[in-house]
Amino acid sequence: MKIELVLSIVLAVSTVCYTIINLMMWFESKATRRQKVTPFIIAYLKITDDHNMLCVHIKNIGEGCAKDVEAKLIKDFNQFGEEKYPLSDCKIFKNGANIFPPQYEFKYYIDSPKDIDFSSEDSFIELEIEYSDVYDRRFKQNIFKLPFNQIGGNYSDPPESFLGQIPYYLKKLNTSLEQLKK
Repeated sequence: MKIELVLSIVLAVSTVCYTIINLMMWFESKATRRQKVTPFIIAYLKITDDHNMLCVHIKNIGEGCAKDVEAKLIKDFNQFGEEKYPLSDCKIFKNGANIFPPQYEFKYYIDSPKDIDFSSEDSFIELEIEYSDVYDRRFKQNIFKLPFNQIGGNYSDPPESFLGQIPYYLKKLNTSLEQLKK
């Protein structure tokens, strides 16, 4: 075999490999650019740092801005155990949201954990979230079933977060000052 033929084959193979690698990099670059404008809205339950209130959080954890957000409650819940405060009357469930920037979240207080029946399998909130990205692609999220019996666990005293420690120590300071008054 002549040296020119070998060099031509090596050059052709390396060109094909180079083209395939460039094509894969182009696909990855396109996916990265799309990720930067794609919103991702989730719903979850969380107990406040002082353990006095259970909240429903709806948060955009994606990197893109969402628009025309609609949150629909499939199974409603009465806030604070009263029928005159259904969760479906809250703003995002009633009116939606025009714009939902990245890392933005809505927080809706449900009730005190001591007033909620965590043992019941029938105690949950179920909702569905739909939204668009900046290119008007419509996203319909899965249905979020948020059971109350999955909330709980060990509580740290004082709370772990710095924002949770502020009210904790202020409450301790307040009780100490009231004891000094007596």
